[in-house]
Amino acid sequence: MLRFTLRRILESIPLLLLLSVLFFVLFQLIPGDYLTEMELNPSIPSERVEQLRQEYGLDDHLVVRYMKWAGQIVRGNLGYSFAQRRPAVDLILERLGGTLTLTVAALFVTLAMAIPLGTLSAVRAGHWPDHLSRAISLVGLSIPVLLSSVLFLFLAYQTGWFPIGGQEGLQSLVLPALTLALPSSAFLARTLRLELIDILNQPFMVALLSRGLPRRRLLYHAFRNAANPLISLTGLMVGGLLSGSVVVEKVFRWPGLGSLIVDSILTRDLFVALNSVLLAALLMIASNLIADLLLALNDPRIRYQ
Repeated sequence: MLRFTLRRILESIPLLLLLSVLFFVLFQLIPGDYLTEMELNPSIPSERVEQLRQEYGLDDHLVVRYMKWAGQIVRGNLGYSFAQRRPAVDLILERLGGTLTLTVAALFVTLAMAIPLGTLSAVRAGHWPDHLSRAISLVGLSIPVLLSSVLFLFLAYQTGWFPIGGQEGLQSLVLPALTLALPSSAFLARTLRLELIDILNQPFMVALLSRGLPRRRLLYHAFRNAANPLISLTGLMVGGLLSGSVVVEKVFRWPGLGSLIVDSILTRDLFVALNSVLLAALLMIASNLIADLLLALNDPRIRYQ
């Protein structure tokens, strides 16, 4: 298991390096930066702006800038936020907790809704619970995240049950987490339904049922066989939840990495935007690594692939 873990970690390093190059080049292609706007301010001497460019290496060649930036990250220096007038690492760490909290809560809600819904639909395939479950899943897949965010905000405004944006305890976490979880849980429930129906119709499952195995034990064996695609999809869904949090955090005014990325791009705060996106990519890679480890624990054959 240790060799498998080390191999997966080593395989993730080239991917992270490739993503860092891609993100850096894309951000450099954006015309202008924060210092460009400072040049338009007549109260700021042009010599001071030029000094800042040289100090942060913004006038160097693209390759040199990337090497300096990568070296700073290795040393734990994430640069400086021109817009906030503070080190970027402090700003990013303040928002990281909010994004992790929202993502974990949304993942918990996703599994709590998808597993019972998909199981009920598979066990009662062709009957009214199955039709109802598929209808609910279809609605969850059809509503865009932005629209469901607005609808939940309207619900909070009309009822007063939940805060309208911000981070004010557990109540303020309910609507953003539910908004993120709706499409993910719908997709996962439909996938789980298909997997369970296929497994329950396998000859060995029919044989176990004919020999008097209790239905509860039968479902246990079916879940063990359906666990691999479920774990893989859950790992991939973390990436979807992180990307979806960009919209949800802005709508609900949730203090997280998603809203920080949008604000830093709008203000052309290069180091904050670049390092926030790279950290989000690192979280996605880590979630897939955890999913691979869970797959290896559930199915030992995967360790030798």
